Amino acid sequence: MMEYFSWSTSHAFELFSTPHLFTLCILMLVLITIGIFKNQLRHTGTSFVVRICIALVLVLTEFSFHLWFIFHQKWDVTTTLPLQLSSISLILAVFLLLTRRFFLFEITYFVGSASALLAMITPDLGVYGYPHFRFFHFFIAHGGIIVSAFYMIMVEKYKPTYLSIWKAFLSLNLFIIPIFMLNLFLDANYMYLMAKPFSNTLLTYLGPWPIYLLSLEGIAILAFHLLYLPFIFSKWTNTSNDYSNTTQFNS
Repeated sequence: MMEYFSWSTSHAFELFSTPHLFTLCILMLVLITIGIFKNQLRHTGTSFVVRICIALVLVLTEFSFHLWFIFHQKWDVTTTLPLQLSSISLILAVFLLLTRRFFLFEITYFVGSASALLAMITPDLGVYGYPHFRFFHFFIAHGGIIVSAFYMIMVEKYKPTYLSIWKAFLSLNLFIIPIFMLNLFLDANYMYLMAKPFSNTLLTYLGPWPIYLLSLEGIAILAFHLLYLPFIFSKWTNTSNDYSNTTQFNS
């Protein structure tokens, strides 16, 4: 049993392996299930319980991650503070589920979902492949962020505006400033602002430092707009239906 929680392992993560693709399919199945049962989930008591359960899973996932580092005596202020974008997004998702603040939804949907999705497609897991604890932690944490934002859309009927894109983008860049300064002070690399990860991720293909940081800015804007596309189509559909109903009534 302890081999699943060991610090070193021989089960290296393989990109687009069967466990990787199967995990992505599970996430898709969870999202589809939320969409199918959205009306039932809208009951006040049910929605409250589900939101608390998702938030609890996220909190326990993050807590277990730190316990794992502490158990192996590897917890370090330069590497383990919850200042990676995934940890920040997870914390925002928890507060979103508990408070239902629209501003937190805007940030979680665009920044959290975009970064979590990209991370799940090209994970920075190194030697921690299936069935190691780190494998499960990574995908539960990142998948939970996406599920949280999707739940607020499907069940709570939250819809971002076009301005939400730029609010999220500005918030992300404002947060980068103190993280960058802290990296300099601690000689750390939170949010990969100082160097790319060793694993083969999206950053691998975006050029050297600091070029890849500028590339990420463009990718963020593109990703945010892609995430906004479903809401544009929804507006067009609703407008078309309203026009059709009005025409039918007048005739």
